[in-house]
Amino acid sequence: MLPEFASFERLALNRVTFGARDLDVAYAAKIGWSAWVQEQLRAPPGDDPGLAAHLQSQRWPIKYAAGSRERETWAAVDEDRPLTYLTASAETLWKTVDEAGFSISPDERNRIYPEFLAGYLIRNTHAKWQLREFMADFWYQHFNIGIDKNVFSANLLIAHDRDVIRPNVFGNFRKFLEGVATSTAMLIYLDNYISTAGKPNENYARELLELHTMGGGAYLGQSDPFAGNPASRPEQSGVNAPGFTDADIIEASRAFSGWTIERGQMIGGVRHKVTAAFLYNPAQHNTSAKNFMGVDLSSLTADLAQGRAILDIVANHPSTATFICTKLCRRIFGDNPPASVIARATTAWMANRQAPDQIGIVLDAILTGGNEIGVASPIKIRRPYERLVALLRTTDMTANACSYLYLLFSSVGDVPGAWQAPNGRPDINSYWLSTAALMKAINIVMGVTNVPEIKINLTDQMPIEATQSTVKAVDYWLERMIGMQLDSATYDGLIKSAQDIGVWSLEKGYRAGYEDRVRQLVALIATTTAFTYR
Repeated sequence: MLPEFASFERLALNRVTFGARDLDVAYAAKIGWSAWVQEQLRAPPGDDPGLAAHLQSQRWPIKYAAGSRERETWAAVDEDRPLTYLTASAETLWKTVDEAGFSISPDERNRIYPEFLAGYLIRNTHAKWQLREFMADFWYQHFNIGIDKNVFSANLLIAHDRDVIRPNVFGNFRKFLEGVATSTAMLIYLDNYISTAGKPNENYARELLELHTMGGGAYLGQSDPFAGNPASRPEQSGVNAPGFTDADIIEASRAFSGWTIERGQMIGGVRHKVTAAFLYNPAQHNTSAKNFMGVDLSSLTADLAQGRAILDIVANHPSTATFICTKLCRRIFGDNPPASVIARATTAWMANRQAPDQIGIVLDAILTGGNEIGVASPIKIRRPYERLVALLRTTDMTANACSYLYLLFSSVGDVPGAWQAPNGRPDINSYWLSTAALMKAINIVMGVTNVPEIKINLTDQMPIEATQSTVKAVDYWLERMIGMQLDSATYDGLIKSAQDIGVWSLEKGYRAGYEDRVRQLVALIATTTAFTYR
């Protein structure tokens, strides 16, 4: 008999992983929730051995004809190739894109982003360190980069994810922020690489303040709101300033001009290489930056000093703590996260701004400082991508590189790079509960069990007693995938659907096609309301 309510561990795990497997629930119950959180926060760098071996075993066909353009040529290719671009340097990725159609086939450029998504899906599905996967997804959307704007930034997402996002998910936010500011993909996406002394570009400066740090709620207007009444002006400045204005955005754009990338330009009589690495070019730097949120920048003349001063201010501002901690709690708990959790998170954020593991400390406060994580009912919708990965995880399916899934999720707008605006995809239930979004999610899970690259054998996972009747089969997979009773109408409907499909007793005469019927059953369970929320 299924329990009436999901266990503390299942509720908690579903909130901060891509799907709680029965083995995960049992392990967390055995060692204790706090111990599980600490173990996850102390995950060693890089992929766990099992995941690394699985990624290295991947083979994905690539085929194109020989070609030529002017005096350049490339040879024909027809092979099952490993995911070689996942480990490629930013320089290699840049040159592959730059030479596409000249000395390199355009098919090579078109291979890069699909490899990135393949690696992303495989990691989300099979990684031991699920909290890191959850946070990598959160931070990717927070520092969003859409792929349609620029072919170079799109194909450098691999380096952005590997070298900037993942190493910093539990680290210090100020350090993380500079990593993003100097990320080649972000410099291109928000146009800061072309910001010059004569024409500072405001794109990055605006998004830094409105989206990456202080949030739109700290925006005070186009100009100094106290200009007409100087007596009411707060004396605070910098981290104590009440917020930012358009004038501050302009000052920030000047401070960050010259933050660019090494792409063969001539600087001071020296020709630089084409590495796609971050480069500070003093010839592009506008030296007229002055007052930023009440702080005088004019005396900061060393390379990068003005931009770093701004990063110091915004990373340490209380508005940043409130904005990001609220956003993170919303990602974990739902549209209206508990006020007690937000308060703990912001307190931990502000108290540990200098700590190398600041973000990890904040997560610990959210997840173990109270019992909210495992007692509140699930109210956070699973996006279409999350629903798919949860189905894969809870049924022990094996995800492999797959063109079908790449095309599917690129159209849904629910994978890294698919949301084009810098604000990242919506994280409110109403967006993903629309009829169109729900239909896409249902179609995805109903179709995935027939994808050849998704390896699965459900029948062999089932104990003998679970194969003896429709009811026992349904109960077994409900326990695996959801871990609690469903409402009677949904449960009766599942039983009826399973009977209609033909999930009867696995006996002689019924074995043919049984695996396909069970696959349809788990896909149906993945469409229920109980599975829709995490």
